[in-house]
Amino acid sequence: MMFHRVLRILALLILGLGFITPSFAAETDISFEADSVIINEEDGSLFATGNVIMKQAGMTLSADEVRYNKTEGRAVAKGNVVFVEADGATHKSDVMTLDSEFTHIVAETLRSRYPDGSFFTAKDGDIKTKSVSIFDGSRFSACNCDFENGETPIWDLRATSTRHNVETKTIIHRNVRMHIMNLPVGYLPYLAHPDWTVRRRSGFLTPTFLINSDLGFTASIPYFQVIDDTRDVEFTPFLYQRRGKALRTRYRQNWDDSELNMSLYTASVETFKKNRESVAAIDAGYGARIGNGWDVKARFRRASQDTFMRRYKFNGDTKLQSDVVAERLKQDRYYRVEMSDIQGLNAADTPDREPTILPHVVYEKVAPGMRSGQRIRTEISAIQVDNDEGHNMSRWTGNLELHDEIRTGRVVTDLKAGAIGTYYSIQKKPSDATTKTDDLGRITPQVSAGWRLPIAVTSNSRSAIVEPRLQFVHVGGPDMTDDIPNRDSADYRIDEGNLFLLNRYQGYDYLRPGSRADMGVSAVAQDAVLGEVSGFIGASYRISGKATKGLAVNERDAVSDIVASLSVNPDLPIAVSWAGRMASSDLTLNESRTNIAGTYGKLGYAVEHQQLAKSYFTSAASNLEELKLTLSYDLPKGWTAKGTQVWDLSNGRRKRDSATAALQWTGGIQDCLTFNLDYDRDVESDRDISASDQFMLTINFKYLGSITQKDIWKTKSP
Repeated sequence: MMFHRVLRILALLILGLGFITPSFAAETDISFEADSVIINEEDGSLFATGNVIMKQAGMTLSADEVRYNKTEGRAVAKGNVVFVEADGATHKSDVMTLDSEFTHIVAETLRSRYPDGSFFTAKDGDIKTKSVSIFDGSRFSACNCDFENGETPIWDLRATSTRHNVETKTIIHRNVRMHIMNLPVGYLPYLAHPDWTVRRRSGFLTPTFLINSDLGFTASIPYFQVIDDTRDVEFTPFLYQRRGKALRTRYRQNWDDSELNMSLYTASVETFKKNRESVAAIDAGYGARIGNGWDVKARFRRASQDTFMRRYKFNGDTKLQSDVVAERLKQDRYYRVEMSDIQGLNAADTPDREPTILPHVVYEKVAPGMRSGQRIRTEISAIQVDNDEGHNMSRWTGNLELHDEIRTGRVVTDLKAGAIGTYYSIQKKPSDATTKTDDLGRITPQVSAGWRLPIAVTSNSRSAIVEPRLQFVHVGGPDMTDDIPNRDSADYRIDEGNLFLLNRYQGYDYLRPGSRADMGVSAVAQDAVLGEVSGFIGASYRISGKATKGLAVNERDAVSDIVASLSVNPDLPIAVSWAGRMASSDLTLNESRTNIAGTYGKLGYAVEHQQLAKSYFTSAASNLEELKLTLSYDLPKGWTAKGTQVWDLSNGRRKRDSATAALQWTGGIQDCLTFNLDYDRDVESDRDISASDQFMLTINFKYLGSITQKDIWKTKSP
């Protein structure tokens, strides 16, 4: 019975399509289905009922019944009407009138849903899919909610009429009221914004309002201008109630293999020099891919006055570095060319403490040796550095290193041999420096022999690999550490990463001849209770030669600091790690870093503690010690609270240092509104910059931009 019914419908369908010649049949991909079809042979009209489905060019119309008038070239659909556009936009109505190509739709009690989740409702809708659609008595929201089943959007716009221009990708509301959670909060006679397809659009962006005890009330309204597909510019004026005015200009441009991003700051504001000073700053970045694998990056940063960028909240950096870097990385070779210049923005910075590098050239090659397990590394570099704490000098370096790995049973033997050749031209030094200004050269041969013995240990509930390691190193050549200024190894501290290196200092200025023995034990374990556990302990013993000078706390000891680390990652929401260095004589901590992080229910936490001996800071009166606590908590309905507090514990103090806090809401599953309330305590001060407490409120409406308010009260540091 069902089979005969299907055949009857197919026959009616074929017959019906034969009458739809000038209009519906114009598109060859049209299809038509219905439970029942009645065709008027005189005028070619068609009346279909029951599960009517019409498809054409990726668009679909479904309804309880459809009446097609061939003469007028239109169809009227009634009852559970659903029209789906090719892009996925869905329109629902009780009654809908369509033209033969589905490009013009007139509907009553229209309900539209777009691919991004935003929706329209209207008493009447006149939709032209390729031009302008008009919605009377409209309601629009970008919130992805089930509005048809009564779910309330977080926010929506209700207007007497709304126009959607597909060509310009713009939505225009007239006599519009904004509602938040169904409560009216504002009225505008006219409101225009881009639709869901727009990536960039010229126009005004989100305004910012700032209240500051120093700057007064500040308003800024950015204007964004699209020049073409590859260029745009943004202008943001800042009007400070009591301190002047400023303008930030941002310009962006893309090419096929390069891009430019530039910000220019100009202002007439109060500085520590005068009531109104004309100041400017630039931050421009350029990147390009050129030649055979070269990656070029350039950044130019400069300010005409040292505090205005920080005081007026444009940038908090205390130094601005401009540089050009070209790099090329191949399978066995590395090339780098760098030029840079630094502008210091602290009150104590002077021109002789603003280093300039012109240029720094590095070539490195790693090649296989004469047999398997052997490799040869070659490095050639040249550098010219000026104004480096009063030093001007040139250095040419060649470094050749041979590494041979030999496996005998479970024992791994590492043999290394190399030579570093350096030539200096030292043109300038500070008046109190004991080094020379002269042309100096040296060759530093190096050789080492080391052994490793990986040992696997297993039991029912744990497994581990323990690897003891021993290495003997001899560094020859002349000792010229008193003649050559140390500019590239001044921050050296022995640690797990450099303990077994042939040139432990890694730089080339400080090379101390002598012999030493490096020893250590590393372990990695899996435990049923503790999870993954890893650790290391090691030290170095000076056999001959002078002690390291100016780079260690315990310079006279033959045994270096003991380097140790421990990391525990159990199968629990917590992880613990510690790393430090202890004096070999009395195990005093010279440096330590402890991190504990995890979650407990909805609470996330992280504790960081670090300590460093005062000997590493020439101006320090005590050891440096700092504690940082970070907390986050997931509140109901999409809210999240976060906070960070830093304490200065140096010299036994418990001083509250910088702090941040935030209350955030992302709008939950509706994805149309974000809310942020941020607090920031900044204790840094310099010249006309004082410590401050800052509050910032940000409300961001999807497609409409954001409303931002910043409340800043400056206070004296405790």
